[in-house]
Amino acid sequence: MSNLQALLPQRDLRFTRKAVGMGGGPLLALLMFLVAGAIAWWQAPGLLQDMQIRANPLELEDYNLRDGRCTTRKAVFTDCEADVAYRVDGVDYEKHISLMFLSFSRGDYAASLVVAADDPSKAALSIGLERFWNRVAFFLVLFGIFAGLGVVAIVTWVRNGRINRAAQLPQRWTPEPVEVKAAQSSFGGTVVTYAYGKLPGRAAGKQNVRFGKREAPLLVDTPDGDTQALALRPASGGPALLLDAGLQRIDLTEAERQAAFAVLGASPDASA
Repeated sequence: MSNLQALLPQRDLRFTRKAVGMGGGPLLALLMFLVAGAIAWWQAPGLLQDMQIRANPLELEDYNLRDGRCTTRKAVFTDCEADVAYRVDGVDYEKHISLMFLSFSRGDYAASLVVAADDPSKAALSIGLERFWNRVAFFLVLFGIFAGLGVVAIVTWVRNGRINRAAQLPQRWTPEPVEVKAAQSSFGGTVVTYAYGKLPGRAAGKQNVRFGKREAPLLVDTPDGDTQALALRPASGGPALLLDAGLQRIDLTEAERQAAFAVLGASPDASA
């Protein structure tokens, strides 16, 4: 693809619009953090209480358990809840207990009521105490996934903002074919995922860019018969950034744009 080097004029160019997608950014991060917080609010108090009960348990024989049920979703995710009423040393207590754990069992669950011997107001189901570390691990994984997604959304937003600002500064660019990994319709446009900069012993980087309704990536044919998208790598360093088929994303003059199309059309190993 030697002719690709003649694609651009010998002057500094810049992208005139966002070169990469910003992702969900703060809104997506906030949503992920809210979900993580909801999981913590739902499960953490029960886990802390059950840890105290495990240190000094007292199993009761006389109690009333109402509306007890366990529901298994996706074959392994089980959540249980029940309302319990009991009396200890002449004092009546009523509690709602809920818990969540991983289980491959498909049968019914048997459970008894256990309280903290030194504080009977703290009650748990035996099924929850038996699976305590299962619940802790499940909670940490679930909480960590959503909190981690929130952090990733913020980091991606900051990184892509930096890339877009740098792309809008005039500089020299080098044309580079990149591999399109996926294209998905999104809100009237198309989100394209592509891989760039693959070298021996190093994984290719990946990036997303959103094209408008009437836009598409600029495609070229490689010498080995593959079709790839054409991107520009900045001289200042950073990821290769996709071009659109109309070459409207960079500040070419109309004459320069027509010259670029002529290069692509005349190239023996690249075509638009």
